[in-house]
Amino acid sequence: MPMGAPAMTPRALRTRWAMARLPRIARRIDDGSGEFADRKASVFTMGLSFPSPIGLAAGFDRRGRLLDCAHRLGLGAVEIGTLAVADGLPFLSRPIAGGVRCGVSIGKPRHVAWDAAEEAYLRALRALHAAADYLTLNPGRDCPSPARFAEVATAAAQLRDRLARHRLRPLPLVAKLPAHWLGGDAAHIVDVADAFVAAGVDGLLVSAEGLDARRNACAILHMVSEAVGPGVCVISVGGIDSVAEVQARLAAGATLVQVHRALLARDSSLLRALRRPIPTL
Repeated sequence: MPMGAPAMTPRALRTRWAMARLPRIARRIDDGSGEFADRKASVFTMGLSFPSPIGLAAGFDRRGRLLDCAHRLGLGAVEIGTLAVADGLPFLSRPIAGGVRCGVSIGKPRHVAWDAAEEAYLRALRALHAAADYLTLNPGRDCPSPARFAEVATAAAQLRDRLARHRLRPLPLVAKLPAHWLGGDAAHIVDVADAFVAAGVDGLLVSAEGLDARRNACAILHMVSEAVGPGVCVISVGGIDSVAEVQARLAAGATLVQVHRALLARDSSLLRALRRPIPTL
């Protein structure tokens, strides 16, 4: 590390080690076919086919280095980022092995105030949409309210519609809903979900990070999925560290799920399990 550079957190160090280790694990656990173990597990949502319902959450692989080996790890998508326009991203002009989808999580730079947030998100969307199969709007930690972020989502959806006319493929838009936005009673949860559907997004990334009990995660997920119906993709992230938890989230109404911290473990047992067919509950 260069002198004067800020020290990396333990989690950042574990992520760096995992990023170096996972391609080697992928080569070791691959059966040589390069195919998913369970073709029936593919999911069609937001106009896209995902070869597996399990994806890698943003914050792990900021630059897409795992895209080429993701199919060997049992993943159907890798969400890159979170990125702002200043971060840049190489244009991905070639197909990704195994049909894995590339999501790009976009946000605003930290120095940009929320009264100027729309333009920051729109700049990121313009700069990064060509690299993405789908885009996720990430509110970060300082967003003042769901209502304010829904305004940003509305502006982003309008720009997405204009950009989509010049693409040969869909450009789905997903909004991330932090766990603390989904507290309170069922009516509040439904109102938050409905606001983003009305804004024009195609999917909701429902975060369980910070929730005390996985039961609460599944209960909230069920309320959101019931509120928005089957036409909206519901993605669950946070606290998913086993195939059993994948099953529980899918049974609660998730269309797709994302893993993150579970891949920081030193062993490859979860990755081996992800390559096998996922029993339904």
